[in-house]
Amino acid sequence: MFTINNINSIFDLSLNVPNIALPIGISFFTFQAISYVIDVYRGKGEAQSNLINVGLYISLFPQLIAGPIVRYETVSYEIKNRKENIDDFTDGVVRFIVGLGKKVIISNNMALVADKAFNLINSSSSPIEEISILMSWLGAISYTLQIYFDFGGYSDMAIGLGKMFGFHFLENFNYPYISKSATEFWRRWHISLSSWFRDYVYIPLGGSRVNKYRHILNLFIVWLLTGIWHGANWTFIIWGLMYFILLIIEKFTSFDIDCKNKKHNWIKHIYTMFFVIIGWVIFRSENVYVALNYIKSMFGIGNIILFNDVFLSYIRQFFIYFVVGIIASSPILKIAKRKLKNNIITNIIYILFILIILLFVYLL
Repeated sequence: MFTINNINSIFDLSLNVPNIALPIGISFFTFQAISYVIDVYRGKGEAQSNLINVGLYISLFPQLIAGPIVRYETVSYEIKNRKENIDDFTDGVVRFIVGLGKKVIISNNMALVADKAFNLINSSSSPIEEISILMSWLGAISYTLQIYFDFGGYSDMAIGLGKMFGFHFLENFNYPYISKSATEFWRRWHISLSSWFRDYVYIPLGGSRVNKYRHILNLFIVWLLTGIWHGANWTFIIWGLMYFILLIIEKFTSFDIDCKNKKHNWIKHIYTMFFVIIGWVIFRSENVYVALNYIKSMFGIGNIILFNDVFLSYIRQFFIYFVVGIIASSPILKIAKRKLKNNIITNIIYILFILIILLFVYLL
């Protein structure tokens, strides 16, 4: 549909767009089917003689809709030899509940703020006085948290369900919002997707073991495909190519080299999150026109005021969700748990933290 619509626009044609209903999860199980063929060819997994076992891998329901993308080599042994036990089942239940909490408590509430902000920009009937710079930033940050806890929550639920059935899926997110470069961000964000493109597209094309111009072309192909994988829309393509440009700059300027200067690290973190947030605005927008208008509103272009009652109302109503979201998107709790390991204080802190969240949710 996307291709035909663009051909019609460019060449002033009127080709019919077929109304094809695509199956749910096609972008995930297609990649898993490709992984099966390639991993068996490379000798990284045993070829299945039973069609049901192949179908089990390709259509494994816990991660079929929203990932992670499970490679065949990761679960090829467990398809025939998995062992369910009470420890894995218990861990799986806990992981599922954590993921469900991320989705229902944080992501869904952040979606309310993001939807309001984007609707203000997208709707021609929205009064100009309802739009403000801070509301635009609040909406962008809300979507930044929404999409993380949406994807991350679904991944946690999938990993948890997998454990209940004796499968051990790899982690899909590793606190991406603490990154200090776009390169590091993609080592931490949707790891199963970025590693899939790396191992099945980027490296077979030659990776970085080619001349500079071929290397750039390889990266361009990978990030173009990454954008298209998320959806057939120019916003996704531009989003993917934005990261292509950032990674090219970082790769050829040695930007991603670890820096011991904490001041420089803070600057790098601000730079990374700035482009991550701008990228999510493009990703979230219905089209390029809406994305440009939203970004303009973030920087006050068009006589837009700094803040208004709409912003104040939403920041008051959803403040606790922002606090919980920011804390949960960082490794603060993980570090605290490690330092207080085998200490009764750890359990008390976690119980109090959960009770405080429930109290705030109840009061709101």
